[in-house]
Order: sequence, then C-alpha cells, then structure tokens
Amino acid sequence: MLLFTTLLLLIVLGAAAAEAVRRLRLARRENETLRSRLERFELHLQRTETPRSVDVTALRRESQQVFLALEAERLRDVFAYVLADCRDAMGAEEVVLWTWNEEQDALRPEDWSTEGPCPAFFDADAWGPLVAWSLEESRVQIAADAGVVRAATVPVMLGDTQLGVLSVTNRQGLTRTKEDLRHWMPRLATQVAHVRELVSRGLEYGRHLRRSSALLKAVQRLEADPNADAVARSLCETAVVLTGARGAALVKWSAAADRGALEYATAGLGLRWPNVVGPDTQVAEWCRHARPVVLEDARGRTTAHALYGVGRSMRDPGSVALVPIIRRDVVLGALILEAHEVNDFGPDITEELAVLLAVAAGALELAWSYGEVDKRSRTDPLTGLYNRAHFGEQLEEKLEFASRHEQPVSLVMVDVDHFKRVNDTFGHEAGDAVLRRVAALIQEEVRSTDVCARYGGEEIAVLLPGTPSESARELAERLRERIASNVAFHKGAGIPVTASFGVATYPEAVTVRDDLFPRADEALYRAKADGRNCVRVHGTTAVFATG
Repeated sequence: MLLFTTLLLLIVLGAAAAEAVRRLRLARRENETLRSRLERFELHLQRTETPRSVDVTALRRESQQVFLALEAERLRDVFAYVLADCRDAMGAEEVVLWTWNEEQDALRPEDWSTEGPCPAFFDADAWGPLVAWSLEESRVQIAADAGVVRAATVPVMLGDTQLGVLSVTNRQGLTRTKEDLRHWMPRLATQVAHVRELVSRGLEYGRHLRRSSALLKAVQRLEADPNADAVARSLCETAVVLTGARGAALVKWSAAADRGALEYATAGLGLRWPNVVGPDTQVAEWCRHARPVVLEDARGRTTAHALYGVGRSMRDPGSVALVPIIRRDVVLGALILEAHEVNDFGPDITEELAVLLAVAAGALELAWSYGEVDKRSRTDPLTGLYNRAHFGEQLEEKLEFASRHEQPVSLVMVDVDHFKRVNDTFGHEAGDAVLRRVAALIQEEVRSTDVCARYGGEEIAVLLPGTPSESARELAERLRERIASNVAFHKGAGIPVTASFGVATYPEAVTVRDDLFPRADEALYRAKADGRNCVRVHGTTAVFATG
C-alpha cells in the first residue's frame, strides 16, 4: 500500500513537473514571438525612416505641418501593426490603446487593431467602465460572462508614467484564461509602452533631423556670400524661402545715434533702400528693447511709415515678425519679415530665425565694420554722398558698361545758386546745412542704382545709368522744383535755396565717352549764365525751366 502511494505521488509530481516544463517552454516560445515581433517592428521603422535630404523650405510652418501629418499617419499604421500582433497573441477580436484627452477630460481611443476611423467591436456600455477602473486602480481588470472572458484591460506604464490603458476584447470570448490574461496583459502593455515611446522618439528625431538639415542648408547659403551687401541680400532671401513670407528687410541699428538704416529689402515689400530708419519708428523702438516681436494681426498698425519711416508701393502687411540681431549683447540690427495675411507666422518663427541670425551676426558685424571703413573712404563726411574719387571710378565703369551694351548713361551736374552769399550772410555752418539739405533731397529722388557724389564745393554730380536724355532732364526738373520749394534751416533761421542743372547723355548727344563730364559741365555753366534755378541740356538750345 505504501509502495502504491509512493508511486502515485511520484506520478503526480512527474505530471506536475512535466506541466511546469511545458508552461516554461510555452512562455519561452511566446517571449521569443514577442521579441520577434518587436524586431520586425524596428525593421519597419528603419525602412520608413525620414529622408535626410531636405531643403530650406522644410522649416516653413506649412511644410512642418505636412511632415507631422504624414508621420502621424505612419505612427498610426505602425501601431495598428503592433496592436494586431497583440490581438492575435491574446486570441482577441480587437485591441485598443486608450489615452487621456485633456480637452474632453475623458479616456479616448488613440490607436486600435481594426480598420476604420474608430474601434469596430468595442462595447462601450459593457466594457467602458473596465477601462476606467484599470486607469484608476492601476491593475488588470477582467470581464467574464457565464464563465466566458470577453474583455480584459491593463494600464500602460512607462516607468512611473501612466500612458493609458490597453484593452483586449472578443464578443465571442477570449481564448486566454483569466490566469493567462493576468500574466500576459502587463507584459503586452509594457511592450506597447516601449513601442509607443520608440515611435514617438523616432518622430521627434525625424523632426529634429529635418530642422537641422534645413538650417544647415540655410547657413551654407548665407556663408557663401562675402561682403555686407551680399550677406544682407542672402539673409533676407533665405529668410523668405525659410518662412514663406512675402518679403524681408534688414535694418542696421546704431544705439549711439538712436537710429537705423534700411540696408536691404526684397522686392516683395515695395520699399526703397538704402534709407534712414528714424528714432520715432516702430523698428527703432523694437531694436531698443532687443526682443523678438511677432504681430499676428498687424492690420492698421504697421504702415511703412510707422514701421520704417518710409513709404512703400504696395499694401501694408497682415502679419509682421521682427528678430533682433545681437552680437556680444549689442544689437547690431534686425530682420523684419512681412506676410500678406494675418496669422501667417507660427509661434516658433522667432526661434527658427534666431538660429539663422546667430550665424549671420558674426558675418554681418565683420562685413559692416569693413563696410564702414570702406564707406568712409568713398564718401563725403559732410553730405554722406560719394566723394570725387569714387565718382571718377563709377563714371569710368558706367561708361564702359554703356559702350559694351549699347545703353545710354546720363550725367546731371548740380550747383547750389549763390552759395558764397549764403556763407557770407549766415556763416559757414549754415552753408553746410544747405549742402546737407540739398544732398538729402537729391538722394530721396534718385534710384538705388544711381550714383550721387559731392564733386567739389557746392557742386553735386548725379550719374544715371540706363537713362536717356529726356528722362534725365525730367529728373533734373523734379530736383530743381523740390530744392526750390524747400527751405534749409540753421539755428532757427530759414534759408531759401535754389540750384542750377546741366545734363548730358552718352551716346545720344555726346558721342565720345570722355566728353560726357565736360559737356554736362558746359550745360551747367549755361544754366548759371541764363539766370540760375534752371535746367539746361547739352545738344539742345530749348529753355525748359527758369525760376
């Protein structure tokens, strides 16, 4: 009897051991299956990796929105693939990942294993409370009906962070026992948590990769230009490409003078440059505060006069963004972007531009420093116009271009009338004020491609490339009228000013290049001999205007 009992006990223990071995082998196989699924998922991620080659336009808000939408769709596809594996492993009809929606203050399905815009088989009335209980109690919840397990839920945790709840359901009954579900559901939840984190990190990595690559392209584009004018142009054009704005302007700022200079503006803004940005403009105020400014609705607040102190040839913007250019805590200037419509700039536009400007600041500081030295060597310190030496260089260059391309070039010589009388009557400082005023009026009328120079004393030369004789005469007449209608002021005293003009054009009336300046000078002296305050044109005896 004892022997029989012993044998029976050994048989029972052997069966139990065999069952334990079987369960261990089954667990190992299922672990291997889960590991294999995760490896396939990682390979899937690698196959759909974000392309590394992107253009500067990848930083535009609309481009980033398209990218995020595509990546979100890829995330949804990948998660559906993972949740389908979980469904098959648990013998379920459907698996759903639930996450907390802050706006709706409720759990909402984020991803699911079935096709369609929402879970297809989840019975919210029967199993909805189960999902909430898992979230609240942080443990596996099981719903059984007449011994048939139809739903199980488990919190999805990543470390101590609760990401949501995983539900597995089958209206006909899950193939797993309650014991199996309690054992495997937490493991599946852990796998889902890690996969979700992996995909999220991949999405973030792709976003940063695109951003870094686009910024690198922008910086390379910027650093390809060596001088101040080229850097200014490249910076503005790159910023427009990067943001999709209608145009960009670059302002150089001087804290000591409390004013700025409009160094460059793209054609999309309709601004004349170079130009002065006065202390009472919005750009000046923003430069003083050295902080980025984004006006999403700039209608009625940012006319060109209010922004820059100058006029423009197109309608005012709907949105404006300004980012200061700072180098060693000193504001060097600012980049201003304009958009046609309101709300065209995203909240992160200043951050994107700040990275670009951090690189541009050094190049601009160096270029502007050299530019100042070069400008001082080429300009007249009293009027700010080019000096005689630079004018001689430009005259040769423009005449050579005109000969090569068979285009006209005109020269207008200007002489302030009775300038000695002004000095004798009001003093030399008053004479200086008159010259500065006349120079400013001329600069306001000419194009950025024209060359204005103080030739000597009270004489100013205006070189007009690509300008025929009649157009040059019309410009001279406008200048004459503006000067005559404006009064220069010195120490509160008004000083009336007029000027005489001589015009010559190559190759219309002047057939020899080297004769252009002498012929314009002769026309000027004829204007002075005819009573001053008038315009005379070489090659004609017609009297066009007399004051």
